[in-house]
Amino acid sequence: MPEKKLLLVGAGSFGCMAAELAIRRYDCAFVDDGHAAGETVCGVPVVGCAADLSRLRGTYGQLVVCVGNHAFRKRVYEIARVLGYEFPNIVAPSAYVSPFAKMGNGCVLMQNVCVQNGAVVGDGVLLNAGVEIHGGGAVDDYALIYTNSVVRTGARVGKLARIGSNSTIGKNAIVPDGAEIPDCTAVR
Repeated sequence: MPEKKLLLVGAGSFGCMAAELAIRRYDCAFVDDGHAAGETVCGVPVVGCAADLSRLRGTYGQLVVCVGNHAFRKRVYEIARVLGYEFPNIVAPSAYVSPFAKMGNGCVLMQNVCVQNGAVVGDGVLLNAGVEIHGGGAVDDYALIYTNSVVRTGARVGKLARIGSNSTIGKNAIVPDGAEIPDCTAVR
């Protein structure tokens, strides 16, 4: 069994997908306000709720937030940072991150994500299956990009932005902070 202990905040659908990846490297537990401590979700125990982060810090040194709500995700990371947690990245074995890309902390990259040479991904970013971040593209802190979307060369996705599935952020396009881009949209 892995030695490092990792808290996954959020036992919803994205949290369960992240847990499938994380249990390969970590001894995982969920923190979720919608489940009672002692429950098990997809084979991973629930050890408390978000208010328990301080108490759990003595046992768990690392944490990743797997919740799509941007404001909540950002707030939990800010609290956890003050408490001294570390934020590893959870990366699917089929994902590719160029050694010349810049990755923040606390990111989750699902299956077949590609982060190319020169791309920049901020802290707390969630990238669903099949997302591509082309060289020179940037995804700022706490953004969420759904399946099979592409951020082209020179494009920038702002902080707390949400990009729907099968969308293309065109070359040099700018998605403002907090923007909500619907599925199947081309931003030019």
